[in-house]
Amino acid sequence: MRHDLLFFFTMNILSILLALLLEQRRPPTAQAEIRAYFERWAAFLDDQFNSGERHHGLLAWILAVLPVLGVALGLNALLTHWTTGFSWLLNTLVLLLLLNFRTTLADLTALQQRLRPSGQERNLAEPQREDSLGEITLAIAAGIEQALIAIHTQLLAVLFWYFWLPGCSGALLYWMAHQLNQRWGTQTDSNFGHFSRRAFEWLDWIPLRLTALAFAIVGNFEDSLFCWRTQASASTSTQRIVLASAAGALGIRLGDASSPQRVVDGLELGVGELPEIDHLRSAEGMIWRTVILWLLLMSMLSVAALVGH
Repeated sequence: MRHDLLFFFTMNILSILLALLLEQRRPPTAQAEIRAYFERWAAFLDDQFNSGERHHGLLAWILAVLPVLGVALGLNALLTHWTTGFSWLLNTLVLLLLLNFRTTLADLTALQQRLRPSGQERNLAEPQREDSLGEITLAIAAGIEQALIAIHTQLLAVLFWYFWLPGCSGALLYWMAHQLNQRWGTQTDSNFGHFSRRAFEWLDWIPLRLTALAFAIVGNFEDSLFCWRTQASASTSTQRIVLASAAGALGIRLGDASSPQRVVDGLELGVGELPEIDHLRSAEGMIWRTVILWLLLMSMLSVAALVGH
């Protein structure tokens, strides 16, 4: 029994590492094509079931998710029956198609190059138009915000559920719940999207707070917890909790891009100075440290579960 658990957890960690390594060579269109297929399936269910009722939204969500999970679990069981190596390859392939790490970091690098094309340090003391500086600040803030949210929803939370549910079912479940919430759940005045919104909140509750805690650990711990507690403790928004913790960890100010008050409130999350170009590199470094911490945490949990049995 202990040997089987050790093998299971080891293969999980190896699948994650291999998927992250292969993602560097993944065709740029592969993930977009997978998302497009699922969006067409969701659009079909939307057309068939969306009458504005909550129970129809629940039925559509179940029909969108369960067939995919059933196929994944069936393939995993079949391949495991033949040989564990085949199921391991299946899980690695699924992670490779779902995870998004390279693109997130590439977007941060591209933004740095666009704002500082010469590669030289930008002298902010030089005279410049106030509206230009405002546009640059908002562009930097938006780039950091998008990267932090992407790292949570497209990497860390997916890995969390992959680790705790059998095969690749956990990763697929979270990914599909996130996609359906983006399509149906963000329309807060729609009863049809009520279950999509609630399902994603349930699935995201634990990984959301683990991501915020990880940002605090690898950054400024005290400021991060302060911002989390005072600016987002009562929030169920993925963006607000993650961004408040990350802003405090980086010592900068960010905003909740999902809030309709963003235009009025501006960059109201975090403490310290407005984000500058060099903070893009700081955010990239924090993301790397967070991913490493996440992998170490999963390895430690594997050892703890093994010892417990």
